[in-house]
Amino acid sequence: MMVDDITFDQSLYLPEAVAAAATAYAEHVHIELTHLANAVVAKLSRIVGDDPQAVAQAFCNHALYETIVRRRQAGSQEEPS
Repeated sequence: MMVDDITFDQSLYLPEAVAAAATAYAEHVHIELTHLANAVVAKLSRIVGDDPQAVAQAFCNHALYETIVRRRQAGSQEEPS
């Protein structure tokens, strides 16, 4: 079973967060990232496990988590000490 390509709009997701999620999931799936003007597209292949959709969803959740962490870190660095 294949999963559709996943588009991460840069208004919501940081490209470096998507890349970090791809690295974190390297044991479970091969992820090829393509950077567009306003988005990052992830093409998933060679998914390990019985449920490719579950792996894809977990990858998306991790990309969101990485974005939140990075935005919080950036925000805390901008606040005066």
